[in-house]
Amino acid sequence: MTEIRLVVCEKDCNKTSESRLIKGISAILEQLIEESEVLEVQESLFHSQKIPNITLENYLIRIMRYTKCSQGCLIIGLIYLDRIQELNQELQLNNQSAHRFLIIAIVLAIKYQDDDIYKNDYYAKVGGITMQELNDMEREFLELLDYQLFVQQDLYYFYLKKIKQFSRK
Repeated sequence: MTEIRLVVCEKDCNKTSESRLIKGISAILEQLIEESEVLEVQESLFHSQKIPNITLENYLIRIMRYTKCSQGCLIIGLIYLDRIQELNQELQLNNQSAHRFLIIAIVLAIKYQDDDIYKNDYYAKVGGITMQELNDMEREFLELLDYQLFVQQDLYYFYLKKIKQFSRK
């Protein structure tokens, strides 16, 4: 009888699920941006002067690589973005705001969820913004969320399922 050995694939398996997660989240965000193009969007602190020349997918890869955040933080960040839009209809994601909203949502998820965190100057560098911009946006984001950072487990798994569906498209 042949012995079957299970190979622990921490790096490769983790990269595959990570890339699917990133692909799914970026697809969801791109759809939200596309839907908001017909709406009149109120400019805010989260709008950049020009559209960043990095795709959302590559931006998420950059954030994951340099912050070493858990995959759960990406999901929680997406939940925060949805909450912001539900609570503040006038603030919609578009090409000028998506990257900035995304970095703040993920930074707050990291601070709330993960054990290892960096200082804001590091997150600002990762996000391609100044530390003052990050601090201001973080404060505004928290106020817009009414400081509600907790995510129910069933909501988390609902979003995970939604992300998996989008990653297959």
